[in-house]
Amino acid sequence: MPAPAVPLRSLPDEYVIARFPVGADITPVLTALVASASLMSVTRTDQEISIVCDVIVAPSAAELDGPWRALYAAGPIPFGLTGVVASLVGPLAEIGCPVFVVSTFDGDILMTPSDRHAEASTALEDAGHTIDA
Repeated sequence: MPAPAVPLRSLPDEYVIARFPVGADITPVLTALVASASLMSVTRTDQEISIVCDVIVAPSAAELDGPWRALYAAGPIPFGLTGVVASLVGPLAEIGCPVFVVSTFDGDILMTPSDRHAEASTALEDAGHTIDA
């Protein structure tokens, strides 16, 4: 079965991935981000807390990686549909482009280093995906 072609929308901002120790009190950070971030995702494991947010509101107390650009595969994408993320990550793996994926209830956000965004977009389009600016 062929991988699904996915329409993507390029998000205009740059983002960082912020890492906090698992015991950190991130309440003030979250309060500030909810009020100002255009994109925010928080993930907590038993090892760390990761927050994806706009570069301009990056928390100074965190270990940061970035800048990253984002492509949004807006949905809703049915949970039973398989191969969506693989169809997005595969072309980027072929060109050796790092990727960070954030999934939401409705869709997936594919993040690539800012300096590789154009190259990543071309690879995805060559693989049959469409990208709206």
